[in-house]
Amino acid sequence: MSNIKLQPVRGTKDLFASDIKIFNRIIEVAKNNSELFGFEEIQTPIFEFSEVFERNLGETSDIISKEVYKFLDRSDNYLTLRPEFTAGIVRALISNGELMQVLPRKLFSFGPIFRYDRPQKGRQRQFHQINFEIFGEENYFCDAEAILMANKILKDLGVLENTILNINSLGCSQTKINFEEALKNYLQKFRQDLSQDSQNRLDKNPLRILDSKDQIDAEILYDAPSIQNFYSENSKKSFDEILNLLEKFSVKYVVNSRLVRGLDYYTSTVFEFLMNHDGSQNAVLAGGRYDNLVEKMGGKTMPAIGFASGIERLSLLMNYAPQNSRPIWVNYISQSEKTIAFEIANRLRNSGLNVDFAYDSNFKKQMKKSTQNNARFVIIIGEDEAKNGDVVVKDFDNSKEQKVKQELLIHYLKGKIK
Repeated sequence: MSNIKLQPVRGTKDLFASDIKIFNRIIEVAKNNSELFGFEEIQTPIFEFSEVFERNLGETSDIISKEVYKFLDRSDNYLTLRPEFTAGIVRALISNGELMQVLPRKLFSFGPIFRYDRPQKGRQRQFHQINFEIFGEENYFCDAEAILMANKILKDLGVLENTILNINSLGCSQTKINFEEALKNYLQKFRQDLSQDSQNRLDKNPLRILDSKDQIDAEILYDAPSIQNFYSENSKKSFDEILNLLEKFSVKYVVNSRLVRGLDYYTSTVFEFLMNHDGSQNAVLAGGRYDNLVEKMGGKTMPAIGFASGIERLSLLMNYAPQNSRPIWVNYISQSEKTIAFEIANRLRNSGLNVDFAYDSNFKKQMKKSTQNNARFVIIIGEDEAKNGDVVVKDFDNSKEQKVKQELLIHYLKGKIK
């Protein structure tokens, strides 16, 4: 073995102590809301055939062009670690026919995401997301419900007031074509002034330039055509209805005509909840409609909408102080009482109590460990207690001791904890 000090790979992080408790709190809130809104959980593999992502995220997206972890396996298959959830969920939908039998289908998932990006606060090369998808419904009430659900999750986590909802519509397919042509004609005049990334996108996908974080690009885009001028009557009506529903439920929003999202498969509604501060990496939760993706991947025509949120970025906004559990310790005076103490510890656990036990320590060390682990109660068993079927219960909050019959111990402790 080399002498190099063992450490995490750059862009990865170990989760423990308060970090894992905040992580689990976010998952808990997401799961609770998924049930309230009628979602069922699905877990897909963390890697797929590379084509699943490359064909559907778009060659001009930063994810595919710069960020994916792609490798050749021993069977000469190109595989890619999951850079986002939606394409893999759509693949699962098509691969498992039973998922299409009853529509609409609402699917919830969470887990690790992998992108070879510059590590930054709230975004590592392996990070985690909560993810929600709705398949088989195109009514604008579905769009509004997805945004209301996202809004509720952020509110339940206590971070909503630190964000602002940006929303836009890409209109219908003809809207997108007409706007793309007008935008391209406008930007051609500034081709040499655009950033290199935007110059590359100008011929392949000019809409992606709207997502540029380059300052010069932003200045050039200031007088660019607005997509709102290219909406069809139905597109405008649907978008207005979504906004009306958001207002009805007091969801604050800003219409951002530059918002297109970073992936090529989005159609119609797109939205992002952004942190209330300047910065290029400030999206907390984002999503939109992708009505053509299922068909593009080989399934039947199926409207869909979804959104995802980075768990690490959410945790940065949370003012959450997880409470450490306070165990009950079962201690024994001598080795003669050890087996009885062990039996009592397991009986307490089977009743649902949080119990710890020192496997091989003298009594003084056991008490020290109890203190170090912030015990609420210590159960003490000595020779007399073992003989008489008693225990001594010490309450660490007031230092009082009480002798309790072993058969009444569970009832006594639960009464005290309650």
